[in-house]
Amino acid sequence: MGIDAIRLVPVDANQKMNVSLLDKQITEDKKQGLVPWLVIGTAGSVGTGAVDALHEIAAICKKHDCWFHVDGAYGGFASSLPELKDLFQGIELADSIAIDPHKWLYSPLEAGCILVKDGRTLTDAFSFHPAYYNFDGGEETNYYERGLQNSRGFRALKVWMGFRQAGAEGHIQMIRDDILLAKKLFERLNETKEIETCTQHLSITTFRYKPPDIDSNDQEYLNKLNQALLNRLQAGGEVFPSNAVVNENFLLRVCIVNFRTRLSDIESFPAIVLKEGRLIHEEMIRKKTDSK
Repeated sequence: MGIDAIRLVPVDANQKMNVSLLDKQITEDKKQGLVPWLVIGTAGSVGTGAVDALHEIAAICKKHDCWFHVDGAYGGFASSLPELKDLFQGIELADSIAIDPHKWLYSPLEAGCILVKDGRTLTDAFSFHPAYYNFDGGEETNYYERGLQNSRGFRALKVWMGFRQAGAEGHIQMIRDDILLAKKLFERLNETKEIETCTQHLSITTFRYKPPDIDSNDQEYLNKLNQALLNRLQAGGEVFPSNAVVNENFLLRVCIVNFRTRLSDIESFPAIVLKEGRLIHEEMIRKKTDSK
């Protein structure tokens, strides 16, 4: 179908899909004689950790007879926390859910998983029997019937072993701890005048370094500064944040998905950012002055 078949639905101020615009887009496409058939909601976006209004998206999918898929690759596992039940309301209505145990289930790379409400849909889509396949068609599960890949390793073993070691409750507590640490980090960064916090969802906190002598509206300078800061921090070896772009602002992103992360790591993080941020700002101002 190609990327021309994809419709990108804008997000709201909370980085969640604008559901009214989704409904409008589907309606407009139908008027043009097109056939909208799949809607993808997000349960924990990669950039900010935002969770879409899944129950509202599910209602629109039912209204327009669309397949409802949830991208829970990162955040889907947090739906197991009782205190987050309302946040993930509607995920149970999905026709399919993608989750990655190598993200927030602490499994080594790589391990991906797809959950479907009706397993027959996978067989209907992917089952293929060339002449050189000679299987007796017993009741055992044969994964070549349920996806594009034929030969594959036993990825599920490491996931199973993790559950055997920590159990469901152990994983739930580790996820809960990660979320708490991300919130603590947001609070610490918010107390620092030279840091502008942006978003905090699940275990993801985003922010940027802003020197006191630079206006917040100087987007070009702040984007260059924070990109240089990210590169310096990653190369430094003390901390390893990643990045997100929100409203064209280049932000530093901390995503805590490691059960070894401790409060002491969180408390030491702002000082490292400030130290490197100040040095880079001084270098950039000096370079700008010298060029004049």
